[in-house]
Formats: sequence, structure tokens, C-alpha cells
Amino acid sequence: PYNAGPTTQRLAMLARGLMCTCMFFVYPIESFVARHVMIVLFFKGRKAHEGDDHAVLARKDRRLALTLFLYVVALTPALTLESLGPVLAISGSLGGSSLSYIGPGAVYLAVHGQEFRDMVKKRWNMSGSGDADED
Repeated sequence: PYNAGPTTQRLAMLARGLMCTCMFFVYPIESFVARHVMIVLFFKGRKAHEGDDHAVLARKDRRLALTLFLYVVALTPALTLESLGPVLAISGSLGGSSLSYIGPGAVYLAVHGQEFRDMVKKRWNMSGSGDADED
């Protein structure tokens, strides 16, 4: 059996209790963020993109469907896998790859976005930009 906790019974029970308490308070916060992302992606509209979740979640069927979907998606690996290792490996590799490959380019564009667009226009001889946000 898997035992990575303290060796004494009291300390093990205390550690498990503290972990359950932590997950009890953290899990709803993570689900809230995931549900907001799903609202913005799946339910197009101005109110969803401006962060007004209540306008989209006012329909009880949407709220229940999204919450149930997230719950089942989170519960399925926990019930089917014996070890948490594969889940941590996949999520760690995705997160690490995003940070190392996508992150620097995104930061560069965030800082030097206008300069980059001007350089691309000049290099590719583009006269019209089609941007609505230019001054």
C-alpha cells in the first residue's frame, strides 16, 4: 500500500485531516475559475467576456451542466487511477511546456506588441492594418 506520510498513526491522521481541510477550501475555487473559462469559451457574448458570470449562469440548466461536467472530469481520474503520478506528469509537462515555449513569446508581444506589428507590416509591405484600435 501507498504510504508517504508520517510513520505514527496520530501524525498520519492529522496530516490527512489537514489535507482534506485544504482540499475542501481549494477545490471550489479551482472549479470556479474553470467554470468561468468554460463560460467565456462556450457561451459567446459580451456579458460572458466582461466577467458577468451571473448573466450566463442565471439559467439553472447551464449552471448545473457545467458544474456537473467539471465535477465528473475531476472525479474520473481520481476513481480510475491508482497513482497520482500520471496525472501530475501530464499536467506538469503541459504547464512546463507552456511556460517555457509559449510564455516568452507572449510576454514579448505584451511588451512590444505595437513595435512587432509595425515591423511585420514593414517587412511584408502591408499598407492596411484592419485594426479597430489604432489611433
